[in-house]
Amino acid sequence: MAKKIANSKWHGIWERFKKGDTCAFEIIYNEHIDFLFNYGRNITVNVQIIEDAIQDLFLYLLSKKDQIITPNYIQYYLLKAFKRILLEKIRIEKKSKTKIDDRIINFDFEIETDGITEKRIEERKITLIEDMIENLDPKKKEVIFLKFQSGLSYAEIADIVEIRPSSAKQIVFRVISSFREIVKDQTIELFSLFFRCAKC
Repeated sequence: MAKKIANSKWHGIWERFKKGDTCAFEIIYNEHIDFLFNYGRNITVNVQIIEDAIQDLFLYLLSKKDQIITPNYIQYYLLKAFKRILLEKIRIEKKSKTKIDDRIINFDFEIETDGITEKRIEERKITLIEDMIENLDPKKKEVIFLKFQSGLSYAEIADIVEIRPSSAKQIVFRVISSFREIVKDQTIELFSLFFRCAKC
């Protein structure tokens, strides 16, 4: 229900943007730029390329506002378009004529553990958690990042990462199960308080 309400709000803002409301455009930009930037930094350390990709995305929206549809979920629409633009810029930077394979994108992030002692999670457990995240392959890291940093559904995450929804769900289940084995009943608290990209 909460997601439907949020979608309804954003649909209204998007429709205003399509009609030329600059305030609506600014709201869309300001509410999503940080997430897009942080997502991009997990794919490349080249900040300039990330910023250029974000700029190209929103310039495209402005130039095509009369033609683009109103998506069912705004964040999903923006993220998918942004990833496509970003990967193309990385391809151009590497002077490659072939499409970048998402499987070789080194998507990477770490969990932020500042203040974690408030939950009395032992240092040994923190190390185990950090090692577990570090050892995930890039695609699994991307799934986990999107699951806990966005409101995307498994189907939407799977579409962006280019895997089956069942695979995305299975990845999240296995990671949470591994966390649960380490911190027992504190898994949810750990995710909600400390799961964010350390590069932010």
